[in-house]
Amino acid sequence: RMQKNSHITEVFQRELTCAICLNCLIDPVTIGCGHSFCRPCLCLSWEEAHTHASCPECRKPSQQKDFKTNITLKNLVKARLLQFLSSEEQMCGTHREKKKMFCDVDKSLLCLFCSNSQDNGAHRHCPIEVAAEDHLEKILKQMSSLWKRMQENHRNLHKERRTILLWGTDELTELSESVHKHMPQPVNPELSAKPITGLLDRLNCF
Repeated sequence: RMQKNSHITEVFQRELTCAICLNCLIDPVTIGCGHSFCRPCLCLSWEEAHTHASCPECRKPSQQKDFKTNITLKNLVKARLLQFLSSEEQMCGTHREKKKMFCDVDKSLLCLFCSNSQDNGAHRHCPIEVAAEDHLEKILKQMSSLWKRMQENHRNLHKERRTILLWGTDELTELSESVHKHMPQPVNPELSAKPITGLLDRLNCF
């Protein structure tokens, strides 16, 4: 029975893991093929691909670009995180209480007794759930800013490539015209005799 429960936990954990970053899903989105990823991971993956969007896991093409957060998966990830934080391994070794508080200075988890102690009294503490939401919001803002910078860089790179291409085309055209202009032209006696003869006839009239 323990093996069965362990297998279920393993499958459950795998479904809550992003196949791109291999961490717990952050702001999970589900694409047409049914696979789910962190929104920032998926956006950056498609931005770097420079090709038609496809699933990073099964490679099936995806036409959808505007994704909504998978609320069910998000709640499951949150529940899994709280379950992990409530496990025996995360219990306070001194007071044998669950670590429910997060210290923003030490970046550590504390039980309520440790949080209220004099050693940590001057530090800013908040419930784990609040800290998780704050950090998630910061991560999403940073990823969004990074994605915008990448898009801007790609646009600038495309513009620079186009400028170089146009400059190269103009240079080649100018070079070709210059070479053609200074290249010795073959003399056709039939063509050159007519204007010379005509000129001599006019001179004879004077």
